[in-house]
Amino acid sequence: MTYEDLCQRNLGVFTPEEQQKIRDAKVVIIGCGGIGGTLAIVLARSGIGHFVLMEPDTYQPSNLNRQITCFIDTLGVNKAACLRDCMLRINPEAEVTVYERGLEVAEIEEIAKLGDVIAPVMDEWPLSLTALEVIRKMGKPAIMAYPVGALARTCVFTADSPSVAECLAMPFGFDYEQLQEYTARPDARRLLQYYITEGAWREEWFERWVVGELPHAQLCTIVWITSSLAALEVLKLVTGKWKPVIAPYYWHITPTSAHIKKFGLGRRLISRLSRHAWMQKQIPHLGRSKRLLRWFTRLLQ
Repeated sequence: MTYEDLCQRNLGVFTPEEQQKIRDAKVVIIGCGGIGGTLAIVLARSGIGHFVLMEPDTYQPSNLNRQITCFIDTLGVNKAACLRDCMLRINPEAEVTVYERGLEVAEIEEIAKLGDVIAPVMDEWPLSLTALEVIRKMGKPAIMAYPVGALARTCVFTADSPSVAECLAMPFGFDYEQLQEYTARPDARRLLQYYITEGAWREEWFERWVVGELPHAQLCTIVWITSSLAALEVLKLVTGKWKPVIAPYYWHITPTSAHIKKFGLGRRLISRLSRHAWMQKQIPHLGRSKRLLRWFTRLLQ
């Protein structure tokens, strides 16, 4: 089998020159779980020729519901190593470099330089946020892709995009350690009521997640849709065939709709305010007042 055999049907859409751009592209995927793993497989089947995969974790039974190369016989295997083996079964000519460890904040720029497009899709949300912003400031395209139960959001951040914090209503200017502390706070987590309203989380699950007793609720269908849209954005970037969805615009996917939305000004306002000590003191009160909570949730949607 040759590369041409793999990509034969692609040539009904892509020109040979565009497919060669796909083959030459270098994609860095940091985090090889539900999103990163499916993204890697879709891009391998699309003909991307060069990958860097980074992931410290091994497959566990809880991954079976959504992670694309998680099977009974791969439990306990490093996710990135397992993906590499599967990707080479799809395209033996691909170059796949694997780091069986996690990303360090100090090395974000160094790792990002290895790729044309970078997808920081780690389970550790503060680290993903930090990497997205560092890569954006470097002038490299960074893929954001995250599912929340029945809700999915995907877009590209570039040097011309608003900051990641402003789009996602996170405290503006926080470093990694500050984001770690903030995103672990029950009062800050309770503000994310759209996990229930749009993400369809059960309220009991949400309340236990708020206090750190349960992980994120995820569905295979939404995870794989999110990953496929992220892969589409990568192909747009490397071929130039279609216009990417660039922040502040993003794909907004639910079980009943799929369209492109724009992160609103309300999110930017919250991001700016959240850094101030006054707002930090008000966050617990927002979680206790149903009226204020509904107002805050509307701004986040």
